[in-house]
Amino acid sequence: MKPEAQVPAGRGGERPDIAGMLSAWDRTLPGHPDRWMLGPTGKRLWMDYLDPAPGFSGRADFIHKMNLPLLFSVRQTGRRDGLLSPVRMRWRIDEARLDYDDAGVSLTERKLITWDDLALSWQIWENHTSHPVALELMLPNGAEEGRPYAFPCRIHGVTPVMLMRCGGPWREGRLTLPPGERREFLIAAAMGLREETAAMEARLQAALSRGNGEALMDEQARAYRTWFDDAPDWECDDARLTRCWYYRWYLLRKNLACPGLGRLPGPCFYEGRGHRMDKTPYQPSGWEFPRLIPLSVPLQVSDARWLRGGAAARDTLRALAGCLDEEGMFAVTAVDGSHKVYAHYAAWALYQYDLIHDDAALVAEVLSAYKTDARHVYEHSRRGDSLQIEFTHALTGKEYQPSFWFFTDDCFPYTVRPAREGYTPLKRVDRSVYMYLNFRGLAALCRKTGDPDAAFFETEAERIRRDILDKMWDPVSRCFYDLHWQTDEKAYVRNIVAFDPLWAGITGEAHRDILEYLLSPDYFSLGSGFASTAADCPVFSSDGGWRGEKIKGPHGCMWNGPSWPYTTGIALDALARQSKRFGHVYDDAFWAHLSEYTAEHFADGEDTAPDLVEFYDSRTGAPLSEEADYLHSFYPDLIIRHVAGIEPEAQGVVFHPLRTGLDYFALRRLWVRGHEIGVYYQRTAGEHYAGLPAGYTVFLDGVQACHSDGSAPVTLMAE
Repeated sequence: MKPEAQVPAGRGGERPDIAGMLSAWDRTLPGHPDRWMLGPTGKRLWMDYLDPAPGFSGRADFIHKMNLPLLFSVRQTGRRDGLLSPVRMRWRIDEARLDYDDAGVSLTERKLITWDDLALSWQIWENHTSHPVALELMLPNGAEEGRPYAFPCRIHGVTPVMLMRCGGPWREGRLTLPPGERREFLIAAAMGLREETAAMEARLQAALSRGNGEALMDEQARAYRTWFDDAPDWECDDARLTRCWYYRWYLLRKNLACPGLGRLPGPCFYEGRGHRMDKTPYQPSGWEFPRLIPLSVPLQVSDARWLRGGAAARDTLRALAGCLDEEGMFAVTAVDGSHKVYAHYAAWALYQYDLIHDDAALVAEVLSAYKTDARHVYEHSRRGDSLQIEFTHALTGKEYQPSFWFFTDDCFPYTVRPAREGYTPLKRVDRSVYMYLNFRGLAALCRKTGDPDAAFFETEAERIRRDILDKMWDPVSRCFYDLHWQTDEKAYVRNIVAFDPLWAGITGEAHRDILEYLLSPDYFSLGSGFASTAADCPVFSSDGGWRGEKIKGPHGCMWNGPSWPYTTGIALDALARQSKRFGHVYDDAFWAHLSEYTAEHFADGEDTAPDLVEFYDSRTGAPLSEEADYLHSFYPDLIIRHVAGIEPEAQGVVFHPLRTGLDYFALRRLWVRGHEIGVYYQRTAGEHYAGLPAGYTVFLDGVQACHSDGSAPVTLMAE
């Protein structure tokens, strides 16, 4: 169905019903089909999962992983199992809606978590039986309505505190529903710390004083949706792509946190609200994603920088500046301390953010920290040349990539151990490219601010570029390879990182042939995204096993064949850049693989319940991990720069779209350097956008700025 003709000026057309577009029935936590997910999250509070019952029971988390089993819940007296079948829940990004009707008793519930960490539940109970129905308020042991309750745990140095109040005719935690009667009430719980109880009480009173539960829930759901007001509007004739576009903006909101203490005093993005941990109440153990993880920051900022005003990207870049460890390197950070140091290209992300927002204040504030990190990582990770060595294979973010085992005595052993020994450190393509990009970004920012270190970063970036091309490229097999850390011998394993030099823009005509591997069904193009290791590797496995053994369990991270959104996005970016450079010869391939990447965002590969996890079977597209709504990749950035064709550069904004399979598209309300941009494309003049010709049209601040067929770049907004 075609949209009505749009006047392509100002705000453009009406925004779609985003919450309705992304809703789904009974969306459950991957691996836990009887436990529901909740869309909205607070600064500190979120639900890992919900039990099929009214209220907030299941696993709640606060600041980091806590496994709190219960905030509050309501059940019928005598039903110790709570609500089971036939209860249903409608998942939405802004709230959850629960419906229950059994044996003459019905319930309708709306619940959500507000940004300021209120868990709100508005319930309507009806008794259609001939006998009274008794309801009980369920609380953690020792908790009482109206009194601060400290949960029996102290994790990351934090003890969460809850203050809960009920509206309605409750007496000592009980409510009787006479035959034929209907009762509605609001229950609210505020979460915080012991010293914050006065503020928690004020938030509760403000919510309960409304008196109208439905109005309050409507208001809070609307407040949640205002997040999308700063996101650009997108429409096209591919419904799944459009849905994925808005889902990706939701991922940013869901994973935005504000711990507010310790090492994380302000807002930042988490890599995910999920975790690779057990569910034991109050005793989480294992690896958790809800922390600031430097490797993820540039991926998150790639998308978040396009939000109007850039506040979320700015806050995360600022938060990372405060995460230097004792050795002067950015580290995984929780409120109570630092952890691992992963490879990243965060300084390049800071520069890319500044190209859009021209944020001199942020650059002045954080540049010193980003320089410190880059210098220390550079010197710590090299020996003899500029190439970056990875001594711990997991810290590339690509653990168990087979090149680490190329130099073992038996070359790709039949058994590998989840440990730090048994493999050879490597000069890594990805680490070296990341450092090159970081130095390029820092050189540009130093030049802009008059910092004399610009010359150092420019010189070292060029040295890294030469070393990558001279040492890592093999002209016979036409591929980039990791190197033995001492001898510079090539590890002849084709990894997905082989395409990083093309992504970074350091290659030439002589290196184009490497893309034949990327696009070949015999190597990386196997059906879903791009494989993390080429299919001709002896230990390749599309589902992450190592010679048939799941050495890290059924959902353990493996980079010997599965498809990862993280590197699929980077490879797509590389492919698009090369296509624009060489006459659009890879446009069709980019579009086909972008469609595969889009499909990975939906649980069944179709346009149904959206969900992005950490990695996938590269042949079938089946999800291999259980971290729902995972934020370790970028997507809107690819649409903006390569489908809509908008690329901010130092000399201006370049408009240069790829040819795609779309009949029409429009991107509106995109703000760059204080100017509003809108771009429109249609195959046939006037068919979708009245008054516009066929082809590609750009509007700046509501005025048509150019029209073209899109085949050649056009630079506007030049300094």
